[in-house]
Amino acid sequence: MSTRKQSSLFLHINTSPNPDANPTLWEHRLRQRRPLSRNPFEPESTYSRGSYGLTARESPPGTPTRRQSSKYEDDGKLGYNVADEKIMPERTFSSTKNLDLEWGDQVPGWLNLFFDLAWTATFSSLTSNAKFKEPWDSVSYIAFFTTAWWLWVSQIFYNVEFYTDDWFHLVFIFLQLLLFGALAATTQGFDITNYILHSPGSDNLETYDIETITPERYAAERLAKISVRVIMLAISISRAMLLIQHLRVAIYAKLTSKSKKYPLRLFIVPASLVVSATLFFVAFRVTMSGYGRTPAGSKVKMALWGVALLVEMVAHIVRFQMEIDEGINAIAGTFFVIEKAPGFSGPTATGIVCCGGIVFFLAYLYFNGAAPLKSVRRRIAWVMMHLPWLLSVILLLEGVKNQLLLQSYMSSNEYMINKIADSMAADVPMDQFNATMRPIMLQGGMSYNDEYATLMRMVETNMSATTTNVTDEQYASITTEITGVWYLRVQMKGTLNTYITYMDNDSIPDTTQEKIQKYLSDYKYTLEDFHTALATQSEIPHFAEAVGELVSPSLNNARYIMAVCGATFITLASLNLIQSWPRDRFQWASIISRYIMGLIMILLLLLNVGKVQGFVEAASAPESHIAGYLKWVDSGWVLPTLALSYLVQFIVDTTLVYLAVWYSRKSFQPVGQDDRR
Repeated sequence: MSTRKQSSLFLHINTSPNPDANPTLWEHRLRQRRPLSRNPFEPESTYSRGSYGLTARESPPGTPTRRQSSKYEDDGKLGYNVADEKIMPERTFSSTKNLDLEWGDQVPGWLNLFFDLAWTATFSSLTSNAKFKEPWDSVSYIAFFTTAWWLWVSQIFYNVEFYTDDWFHLVFIFLQLLLFGALAATTQGFDITNYILHSPGSDNLETYDIETITPERYAAERLAKISVRVIMLAISISRAMLLIQHLRVAIYAKLTSKSKKYPLRLFIVPASLVVSATLFFVAFRVTMSGYGRTPAGSKVKMALWGVALLVEMVAHIVRFQMEIDEGINAIAGTFFVIEKAPGFSGPTATGIVCCGGIVFFLAYLYFNGAAPLKSVRRRIAWVMMHLPWLLSVILLLEGVKNQLLLQSYMSSNEYMINKIADSMAADVPMDQFNATMRPIMLQGGMSYNDEYATLMRMVETNMSATTTNVTDEQYASITTEITGVWYLRVQMKGTLNTYITYMDNDSIPDTTQEKIQKYLSDYKYTLEDFHTALATQSEIPHFAEAVGELVSPSLNNARYIMAVCGATFITLASLNLIQSWPRDRFQWASIISRYIMGLIMILLLLLNVGKVQGFVEAASAPESHIAGYLKWVDSGWVLPTLALSYLVQFIVDTTLVYLAVWYSRKSFQPVGQDDRR
């Protein structure tokens, strides 16, 4: 009878560590036993080899390490061991080394995840707080997005080149997480035009007077002040921290180099960081002063901001020459708004399908380019090209969201107007009229009882003032006018409530708010529309003017959305070209087709040509004079056109793949295959 050795949970509670028996545990501990600071130019074995002579990680043949590379030495090599050189092919030290190989220390996956999540949180907060109603909203978004993106990218550049698994970098990346958290918390109050084009909480520049300022504007002023101060301080500290990391590398390079000639390339980025950190701290001081809340001070602050970023970017480009999900969340939120709005129609359903197609094909075309994506050290240009790519994608998705909202709003508004008009025109008993109007008004955010009470008050007020010595015909005319004014106001309320369902109430300009309030309160002002409608049988100018101002921002978005769509194709093609130089005509065809599709979409800017550019004027203008983009929006073909462009590119790319495989099999058959036929 055989006996089986029984295991126990506490069997090894007093056992000494044994690297030979548990090599995996030993290697794991070696990786965890990180020093305070490591020299990025010395062989990894210096730090990872233990007393047992075991190495935590051994690079496979042909995989260079950073310490074995000579790219920071102008004519020689920073110190490396002869033993290390023996296991490396000669091409490792050549100027044409394979850039597709992973080399050097890699940032731990969990740390990369937290760092990426911190940037994503900032980006998501910015996107959710962005309005994109006016052109300057997009400028503010681009300014903040570019800054946050550069903070992330510049740290990634450093990690790719100089990261070592030590406590120094662990602490600094943790501090970067805190800075990104501060940025994410302050995006709501960021507006690049504050104190330049308008005061916070106002459409115009106003003097800050604590005795006369309203509570709303005071809250907006306080939010803007705190937001810009935190942003400037966080960016300044971030630049100082990155400067410290680069200076540490420069010190290690000086200590390690055996050549009298120092690699000056290591000083280019630190020098730019000295300049940018100084400029950001100066900008922070400007925001802390009263001068920062003046138009001149705000312009100086933004100029310092822009110059600081430009200096850093240029430094990275010069140095290396010497050597993509939230927009989706915004669209998803739009679906919820559409679900609760009245009048869900075929065009709205088509728009939703098109949005899904656009998001899917954007992801597909990015991850299924002409060459496979690899987790490797690629050219810096490939990383830099992601800035225009990400910007174009986000602006496109925001534009798609706005077009879906506009299309859905126009469909719902038309539904409400027609339903109310049909009910008013129907010759039915009062009970049936009440039963019909109640659900319709509830869909429009109104109470039938309240609106009917308003009608009775209007009748009482206007009849008492005008019914002295009037004929029956005049009495009927006055009653018709009162009912007509009430009807137009109900239509205005329904239109406004439907708009607020889709858009933020804050997106309505003050001047438009005033016109709407005047329409709902000034009897004579609304009566003018009623008389015009009787005379023309169609036109209600005051009503149309207010609606035109409501939809104007979304209509302006349709002017440039085709150019943003074209930019996504062009940046995609550029990413494919930079990532992998084309190896055959099929790969070239895929890249060229994306450039061509981008140019075609940009040419759709010609739809802006036309004598009539306004929504209100288009209602009465000859069709031949109306700008093409207005017809494009009115027909509901904005989103289908964008979706079709990505679908066509998807079909082209897929066809090229099948053709390339078919041609390859046909042209390069195995030897002897023809003899067996």
